[in-house]
This record gives sequence, C-alpha cells and structure tokens, in this order.
Amino acid sequence: MSYSRPDETWGYEPPEAPGAAEGPAWGDAYAGTAGAADERGGPAERPGPDAPRGRPERRRAAAPPGSTGAYRTAGADGTEDHTLPPPSPALLHRLPAIAATIVISAGLVLGAQMERPVYAAGIAVLQLATVGLVTWVRRIEGAWVPLAVASLLAIAADAAAVAWTPVSLVPITVLLALAYGVAVAAQLVRRTHVGVTENLGFTMLLGLAVCGYACYIALSRLGSAPPAMYSAVVAAGTAILAARAVDLVMPDPRINRQVTRGAFGIVIGTMCGTASAAYAGLVIEGPDPTHAAVGGLLIALTAVLADLACGYMSASRRIDGSGTAPNPVVSAAGPLLAFALTGPVVYLLSAYYMID
Repeated sequence: MSYSRPDETWGYEPPEAPGAAEGPAWGDAYAGTAGAADERGGPAERPGPDAPRGRPERRRAAAPPGSTGAYRTAGADGTEDHTLPPPSPALLHRLPAIAATIVISAGLVLGAQMERPVYAAGIAVLQLATVGLVTWVRRIEGAWVPLAVASLLAIAADAAAVAWTPVSLVPITVLLALAYGVAVAAQLVRRTHVGVTENLGFTMLLGLAVCGYACYIALSRLGSAPPAMYSAVVAAGTAILAARAVDLVMPDPRINRQVTRGAFGIVIGTMCGTASAAYAGLVIEGPDPTHAAVGGLLIALTAVLADLACGYMSASRRIDGSGTAPNPVVSAAGPLLAFALTGPVVYLLSAYYMID
C-alpha cells in the first residue's frame, strides 16, 4: 500500500475519481479497453497491473489555458479564478526582497556610526518607503488616512528620538497614542465610511511600524547598547535573507497554498538568524554570546513572521477579488515591514537583556 501526494495542480480533489468522467478518468489504457469492449457489446475490463496508465499525458492534455508551473491560474473555462493558488513569482520578482534586506541591514549598522541627524534622515527614508509600499500591498479604502498619519508620526518620532534627553521610548509612545487619536478623528472627515475598522487598524499598524524604526535612532544614543543592536540587526537580516534565499531554490511545500512562500525558508531562516546572533556575540565586544543567541532567536522569529505577513496581506486582497500590488512591490515591502516591527523588540532586548 502506497501513498501518493495530492496533485497540487488541481487542488485536493482526486484527479482520477471513479465516475467523475468517462474513459480518460481511468487512464488512456482503460479508455482504449472500454472503447473496444463497447464495440463488442460486452462489459469493459480493467487493465492489468502491467498495462500503461498514461497519467502524465492525460494531465498535460487536460491542463486548462492559463496554467503556470505547479499551480493553475484559470478555471476550466479558461477565465482567471482569483481563488485558486497562484504560481510562484518569477525569479526577478523575488530578488527585490534580498536586495532590500542587504541595504536595510547595512544602513542600520553603518548609519548608527554617523551623526544623529544624518542617521535620522536615512531612517525617515525607510519609514516613508514602508508606509508607501505596505499601503500599496494592502490597498484599503481611504488610504490617505494611514498615509498622512503615519508620515507625520514618522517625522515627529524621529525628532523625539534624536533630541529627547534622557534617551527613552516614552516620547515615542506618547506620540503613537496621539496618532491613534488623530486616526480616529480622521475617520469623521472621510467622504465615505466604508471599512472604518479596517482603515483604523491598518493606520495603527503603520504607526507602530514607523515608531519601530525610530527605536533604532534612540538605541544608537545609548552608550553600551549599539554593539548589541548590531548583533540584533545581523540576526534579523540573516533570518530574512536566508528565508528568501531558500525560497528561491525550494519554493514548495508552501507555508500556505495561497501564499507564495516556502515552509523550509521560514524554519531555516529562523535558525540561521539565531546562529548569526550567537556568532556576532563572540566577535563583537559587548553582548554576551548566550544572551545574544536567545535574543537573536526572538528577533529572527519576529522578523521572519513580519516578512511573511506581507504575503498574507497580498493573498487576502487577491482572494477577495480586489487585486493586489505587483510581485516586486510585495517582495520589497516584506523586509521593510519586518525591520520596522522588529525595532521595539531590538530596543528592549538590546537595552535590558543582551548587555550585562
């Protein structure tokens, strides 16, 4: 008795269910036997174990128009069906995530050694890019509210992180709370009130993301914390980079059939991020290697899951029939959102745990 994996081209339904179709449902050999038996007027006999089945030829012949790779994009009538699992994006569409991860990781580490206003300017570019690309991926009603609120909050949070003395997250937290109040008030002036809850929740997500980038500025001002921040950023960058690189060579099995991310990449990326943090604790003076490894595990897991969240956002919009952003945009938005949501975790671990 053997087990065969379901045919992912057609979903979970058995491709050769008895009675589902005439003739070809049992293979080309059985179709020919059945046709010969009908001509004789007698009952059809099933082919023996040595008879050719012809399954690959039948599958290729029965593939509907629009099929790409291991997943089809069109229904039986040839029209596009947005509820079906999409094919894996082309290679060039998946490379922006790797490029963005390298640029952000290098910028956060090298920029911390520059003057604080210059570092804040670079962080502001990442904040605005995150706000724009993630909003493009989510595509909600009344998108001007999260765009405006998050952009203003980014500027205010960066200024507070640079100038506030002593260094603390209190001013950033207060600004985040005020931004939530402004987001609620902005719902009253919208032309339509469609999707108020979704709009408000997404505004809160972007507000937390821009404040997460401001945490890197505040952390760079702490005397003994920057070395721990370096190991934390290396852990997050390595985790995302490894997960994305594994997806290039092993895109299947997927973490979810509707999300074009492989399950192996998520697991291997988290492991690589933990290992890189432990190694950074050995070569960088400051963080204890054991503390760096534990902190790196939490940071790598947060970064990988936040990166994966963009894939789920894109899939939800496509399943709803609302369309989504191009694949390169979704690919680049993942690392931007990942480093943003990892910022508060990096601050807390670097300031209170990874440094003895």
